[in-house]
Amino acid sequence: MTDKITIFIGSKRDFNNYINNRIDPDEETISFMELIQHYNARIRPSDSGVRERDLSNLISVNNCVVRADDYGSVLEHVISNFANVVALNYDIGHLYIQNPPRKVLESLKSFYGDDIEYTGSEYTKLDRTKLREVYQNLCRDILGQEKCKKQMISGMYRLISQNNQKPIVLMFYGPSGVGKTESAKCISRTMGGELLRIQFSMMQSAEAFNYIFGAEHSKNSFARDMLSRESNVILIDEFDKVHPTLYNAFYELFDEGVYVDTNYNVDLNNSIFLLTGNYQSEEQIKKELGPAMFSRIGACICFEGLTKEQKQAIVTNWYSIVLGQLQKDEQNVIKDAPILEWFKENADRYDNIRILKTKLENAIFQKLTEEFIIK
Repeated sequence: MTDKITIFIGSKRDFNNYINNRIDPDEETISFMELIQHYNARIRPSDSGVRERDLSNLISVNNCVVRADDYGSVLEHVISNFANVVALNYDIGHLYIQNPPRKVLESLKSFYGDDIEYTGSEYTKLDRTKLREVYQNLCRDILGQEKCKKQMISGMYRLISQNNQKPIVLMFYGPSGVGKTESAKCISRTMGGELLRIQFSMMQSAEAFNYIFGAEHSKNSFARDMLSRESNVILIDEFDKVHPTLYNAFYELFDEGVYVDTNYNVDLNNSIFLLTGNYQSEEQIKKELGPAMFSRIGACICFEGLTKEQKQAIVTNWYSIVLGQLQKDEQNVIKDAPILEWFKENADRYDNIRILKTKLENAIFQKLTEEFIIK
């Protein structure tokens, strides 16, 4: 049996902190996978090498910790009969469970009723003070795009002033490599954690369908990733690559802040969804997404190409960052080479800042290879 059950909904970082603050190192604590190993030995004693009479006695432990990643390592019958499986071999003082699939939760409720404690990550809520901090950090971390920064803040300000909990949805559009993703990362850090970044360009249609709507409990999914987010900021990168037949999965999410798939229910009130696409205009966005999806976007924000001077500033900053990671003798070699001067002079050749940074790094390490490795 289990004396106390706590269900935690939220990120791995927050769950680890929660566990560390509540479990004394001297207490006997087992992982869910240890419990499953003993369960397998109990139902198949001849395969385990353990005497059956030794398996018949309940093992008393202070705590058992079930992490979100554990569900992918067990079979469906373990998920459906979760409460029975946990109670079969162990007498547990406190059972801690992170982000349980729906069937796990149903099994626990049928076994323990309402005698379950719920807690989870506490996400920063956007207000005027936090919005001012977002703007200050964008100005510090993102070079150029002054108009975009003001539009982002205006779009978020307008939506938080409407006194509802529905998500904020913003579309960042324009050419690749000009600050869309970096802006999203900056906003997420300000709001309390690393950005949850979903890239649909990496998925084929069938794979994307299973990811968005949920398949087997062992598979990764959109809902499962959102449950584990560190901040309330979610980036859907290259939203223009999402197949139109999948848009209906986002309607209720963007309208109500609720997402339901095969295995999970996710509460996304007060969240910020940032969509990116390589669109050329707001008219193109409306045409390609269709009126139903377009009407759910709070603001479309156009990112423009950077000036040569802005690119030169990025080159100088990135050069300093890479140089700071090198040893002293390596720094001296690079400083003596005309790498920085060349890239500042030719910065305007590159429209994509990611490519510019990569080329700069390649030049630096090619020089170091020639000096220290194949000289």
